[in-house]
Amino acid sequence: MSDRGKVKNVVIRGVDASAYEEMSSLAKRMGLSVGALASQAFKLVLALADAGPQLVGIPQDTPEILKRLIPSRVLKGRPVFIRHVGRLVLSREDLEKAPGPLFLFGIDELVFDPSVDTRIFEEKVLRIVDCGRVVIHRGLDKLAVLTRSLFIKELVEKI
Repeated sequence: MSDRGKVKNVVIRGVDASAYEEMSSLAKRMGLSVGALASQAFKLVLALADAGPQLVGIPQDTPEILKRLIPSRVLKGRPVFIRHVGRLVLSREDLEKAPGPLFLFGIDELVFDPSVDTRIFEEKVLRIVDCGRVVIHRGLDKLAVLTRSLFIKELVEKI
């Protein structure tokens, strides 16, 4: 049985006091506990670390030396963050209009309509993080979606 989604009490040593106070204040404004907000922050940091070089448009298999040599003006557009939406349906047209790679975070139900193929998905979707239900169709490669997903609860394939 997986521990994903379970709550665990932890003590974290060495937390910056002012950062904790800011996090606590933000959690109160959002109507969340500090633990719930910290969990979201942990997931976001893990997703950003996992995306690594792709965040700036460099393939993950590019040798480290090339990453340092490529000027930043040559890199892809900045990621577009879409977060905390109840239900979102994305079409090919939506993805094509995105000014940069999409980072989809905290969406209850994320649906890719049949116009989205694997090529446009891989080109425009950087990460899917902490989403409840992700709905795809048979024309979209399930493994392509899963390799860009972290902390999703369910992947549903519609016929």
